[in-house]
Amino acid sequence: TQVLTLFPYTTLFRSEGRRVAVPLSAVARLEEFELSQIERAGTLRVVQYRGQLLPLVRIDDHVAGGDPDAAWPELVRVVVYTEGGRTVGLVANRIEDIVDDRIVIERRSSEPGILGSVVLQERVTDVLDVAAILDMAGTDVSTPALAA
Repeated sequence: TQVLTLFPYTTLFRSEGRRVAVPLSAVARLEEFELSQIERAGTLRVVQYRGQLLPLVRIDDHVAGGDPDAAWPELVRVVVYTEGGRTVGLVANRIEDIVDDRIVIERRSSEPGILGSVVLQERVTDVLDVAAILDMAGTDVSTPALAA
């Protein structure tokens, strides 16, 4: 079994019936936006956020079991994810918890967008491969945000 230790702090949220996690070190904020605040910029959905356009990526659109045709909720919950000084909003159905625990992935996944699965708080949790999800979405966090 290949064991991969990822990170000690985790943000847990729900996405289309599955529990998923990302490293807390890459989470800038947890936000909620009214659906009316979400606009289009080219093919992306964006929200004006802190003087910039924040691209939004709905995780359900890019992992198995998600429904890309599902309607967006009236209240959109977003994990503001930052990598290398660039930012993108990961849209979640519900933000559940922040866990201070080390994650060791013993079961790696071949599913696009998922690094593997772990047990956190006695529940199976999928660990997102955010870079792969952003590649699938065509959203590059290395691209500078546009001023709003």
